Amino acid sequence: MEFLIERGHDGPARFGNLKLGTLSIPTPTLIAGVSIPDVKLAYWTVGRDAEPESKQRIAVLPSLATIDSGVVDRINSEEAVLLPSLPPSSSLGPEFAMALLREQLSVLDYHGKDLAAPHAIVRIPPRLRPEDMDSLVSEFAKLGVRAAAFLIDGSLGPEDMRSLSLRARLPCNWLALALGRVNPSAIPMLCYLGFDVIDVGRAAGAAFHRVRLWPMGSEDVAGSGELRYCPCHACMSWRSMADASSRIADSTLISHNVGVYESLLSESVQAAHAGHLRYLVESMTHSSTAHATILRVVDKRLYGYLEEFASTSGGGVLPLIGPESYNSPVVRRFREYVASRYAPPKHKKLVVVLPCSARKPYSDSKSHKLFTQAIDFGLQRARHSAAEAVVTSPLGVVPRELERAYPASVYDVPVTGDWDAEEVSIAGEALAAHLAKFDRSVVVVAHVAEGYEEAMRAAESRIEQSIVYTTDGHSATSKQSLEGLREALRDLRDVLSLPAGPRDELGEILRATADYQFGSGAGEALVTETSALRGKPYGTILCRVDGAQTCAFVGATGSLSLTIEGARRIAPLKRYWVRFDGDHIEGGSVFAVAVREADPGIRPGDEVVIIGADNAVLGVGRSEMSGREMCEFERGRAVSVRHKVG
Repeated sequence: MEFLIERGHDGPARFGNLKLGTLSIPTPTLIAGVSIPDVKLAYWTVGRDAEPESKQRIAVLPSLATIDSGVVDRINSEEAVLLPSLPPSSSLGPEFAMALLREQLSVLDYHGKDLAAPHAIVRIPPRLRPEDMDSLVSEFAKLGVRAAAFLIDGSLGPEDMRSLSLRARLPCNWLALALGRVNPSAIPMLCYLGFDVIDVGRAAGAAFHRVRLWPMGSEDVAGSGELRYCPCHACMSWRSMADASSRIADSTLISHNVGVYESLLSESVQAAHAGHLRYLVESMTHSSTAHATILRVVDKRLYGYLEEFASTSGGGVLPLIGPESYNSPVVRRFREYVASRYAPPKHKKLVVVLPCSARKPYSDSKSHKLFTQAIDFGLQRARHSAAEAVVTSPLGVVPRELERAYPASVYDVPVTGDWDAEEVSIAGEALAAHLAKFDRSVVVVAHVAEGYEEAMRAAESRIEQSIVYTTDGHSATSKQSLEGLREALRDLRDVLSLPAGPRDELGEILRATADYQFGSGAGEALVTETSALRGKPYGTILCRVDGAQTCAFVGATGSLSLTIEGARRIAPLKRYWVRFDGDHIEGGSVFAVAVREADPGIRPGDEVVIIGADNAVLGVGRSEMSGREMCEFERGRAVSVRHKVG
């Protein structure tokens, strides 16, 4: 058995190929018992089930109490093997869970000649302690094991959460199986969390109990009531042959149920390829409180795992549809990056706080064009003294310089003006943290109304600066409010004696983007006081230092593209580096097998600096995987190289 992971991510969800002998199965995929003929990958219990004809199969060893050499001898040398357990092991405590894993190690040791470790799948009991998981998985890895199975009981409750938490600790290059009572509605969530093989044995169990499964529920077909219409091939074939009194056949129910799983898997894979799997998972929460609950718990407890594999770039619209989006990994990461990395220019004397707009980026919207005109009119030649901060949900605060950064430039939310308590709290905290970066003498001009004003007032007690409100109960785009903004800025220009001076809009965009992308200090390293800047705000901006180009701002992506000179300037920061096993890069890619080390802070989509053994810069490019994956994978493209030395 060999598991190969292909290029591409949508959070922890990944695409790969499971090789069993000469056969290859694309993942994520479904698995079921041999009694379900419609599923390509089958599992069978050695000594209990008849050996299946299909070669795409996984052998399940019986419980530890009954395993012997005769059982092991029946296993085909090319098939994967699920190591034995003890019923009912899932409900027993952490000490027993640890003992079970040690017994599985003993099975591999005792039957090593006939049971190859690379073909083995270790069972991970849900009650296993995380620290025990780490140490014991390491022991299995030394033997060559690269696959683990986790029990899902279908309740989406605490027991399932334990299994999901343990899945998050699995090495990146391991195959992950979700076995047990998996309901169809859980398929998108399990794909999103990085499961590669998902058990659909419930399709047969439900059919036995005369239950027809649906994407978000089930239907008892044993009663006399009218059955729900279904256009699937199995149900339509039954209807065409049945008379009004005949009952739906078990085989029809199984085929229908499997079709529901396959449909949801197909939808999940398509969504993942489009970068919208998270949106699909969130949409499922609107029909199930259990789904809403577990997603919120996952976001809270497994944020580090989710964020590690969430791309820092994206194309197309990013839908953020409700409370389930407030703490999604890309949203929370944006808030954290702005709070920890953004540093306002020191010469700012005013901060104008504005509402967001439905159109992105904000500058292209009618409302923000009106705001810009009012600010320009009010401040005249002192325009350089004002910073702008856009309040929005759920991103919190977007500095004007970062409005084209991902995801600020592509997110889409329902815009009503009415905010719930959590939105107000998130935005209020973000405002307080953002304004704390400015000197106490700076004046905050709050041109906000409705929910935006609620967030501003919620943060008032934590804001040290003076605040001037300009809307007076009107909408931010009304004539009265815009006139109030102009007058307030004109008065402040005179009261504060704001000096006239040139704007450094290009430099501010470059420095803020550099800090956002690479961390504090990157802006100063790439864009010095003597830098020559050329371009248009939010278009393409080129930066040269002493005649050498260091970077380019690409307005379409809101990110910086480094040159070799730029890479050399930020290399001393020791962030976003990939150590190449060699002194010269050939071709346009660096593959994982050639990566010796990598910054664990690297995320898919990041701009990275490729260095050699002596720390000399060898190239720059775009990461195709996380830093940890670069180190753990033995195959796959780690970096797409844009520039290289020599």
